[in-house]
Amino acid sequence: MVRIHSEDPHTPALLHRVFLRGGVAVLPTDTLYGFSTLLSSRSGHDRIEAMKGGAEERRFLYLASGVDMVARYIDGWGCVSREIMEAAWPAPLTAVFRSGAGCPKWASPTIAFRVPASDWLRKAIDALGEPILSTSVNEAGERPLEDPEEIERSFGARLDLMIDGGRLAGAAPSTLVDFSGESPVVLRRGGYVWDGGGKPSN
Repeated sequence: MVRIHSEDPHTPALLHRVFLRGGVAVLPTDTLYGFSTLLSSRSGHDRIEAMKGGAEERRFLYLASGVDMVARYIDGWGCVSREIMEAAWPAPLTAVFRSGAGCPKWASPTIAFRVPASDWLRKAIDALGEPILSTSVNEAGERPLEDPEEIERSFGARLDLMIDGGRLAGAAPSTLVDFSGESPVVLRRGGYVWDGGGKPSN
């Protein structure tokens, strides 16, 4: 495993090389550290599933560089509008939509996206040209890991890359809202307030 700091100028190029060959990395986000791979990488998904463990069926969320990227992978905006999402993102708000034709054939009928507030991460995703999977760094049923040293001890041998952004402590998870039905449904409350009336607010 290669470990590099998020502010190192070689980080974007290294991340690009790792992901384009189907690799798995741990990245700091605006909420938690996350296991990540390209949306299109089935092998990367399978490796992350194995690291997370547990018997339950797992649904991942994906980080995108902006609304334009999300639009390529969904079948419409459901019960919300593109304009509302443009006003809301970037933010700790994860939105569930119906999967579109741009998704891999093995994808679920719905897919969850977030546009992170981290500027370097949005730029890196934009350079990759597609969204990346992001799920908390922990085994099923355990607490998410916040310290790079702890992450390396627990998972380093099974990773291709870890981007060290320092200890991430106390960040709330993203708010999860399902827009795929007739009206928005808040599935998880977190670091963003959705007022339920069609307008998000911080």
